[in-house]
Amino acid sequence: MGRKVNERQSMTGVILDALRNDINNGVYRDGQFITESEISLRFNVSKTPAREALNYLCQEGLLIKFPRKGYMVKSLSLTEAQKLFQFRNILERASVEYAVRYATDDEIEELDHIANETIDTSDVDWVNQYNDLNMRFHTSIAMLTRNEYLVDALKRTLNMLRRELILDMKETSVKKALEAHIHMVAAMKERDIEKALRVTTDQIDVVEKRLYVR
Repeated sequence: MGRKVNERQSMTGVILDALRNDINNGVYRDGQFITESEISLRFNVSKTPAREALNYLCQEGLLIKFPRKGYMVKSLSLTEAQKLFQFRNILERASVEYAVRYATDDEIEELDHIANETIDTSDVDWVNQYNDLNMRFHTSIAMLTRNEYLVDALKRTLNMLRRELILDMKETSVKKALEAHIHMVAAMKERDIEKALRVTTDQIDVVEKRLYVR
């Protein structure tokens, strides 16, 4: 019994990751419907893991469930996106300030290792790889708060913004984006709260302006 549950959970995770990437990369368009039958057929599984993955994407804000019809890919309005960027800024500033005040030198050194990882832009999947790295970097800072509610809120916010962030990465330099991580960690190492918060806010504001200010 336990083995079957673990296998189902594992399959749910595989479906979840695949669907999240498909939504974020435009395989499924805004307003498009996805059904449990379609997903179970695609992945050759029962409807249970398909339903679990689709419901999880509803919790993440990527889908909206319509009983007896399916799951619709949710579009982000300009107002919703701006509110998410604002919320992200609040969460990340709180995480960074905590890290500057209380993180150990070893913990900040670990962040430095992540910040210095590189992305091979010749790889066809480089945009997703960058976004995975970006998610890992920012959630690693949040995890230093030891506050699972803050970490979950940031993960949810970044997942809801992922389509926007992927769009942004197609218009900017990966090198510049990764350098922002390095500058943030440098300020943390100096234990300079004002500088670390400024770098954090600037990084978020720059992305938002590139996307919405033309």
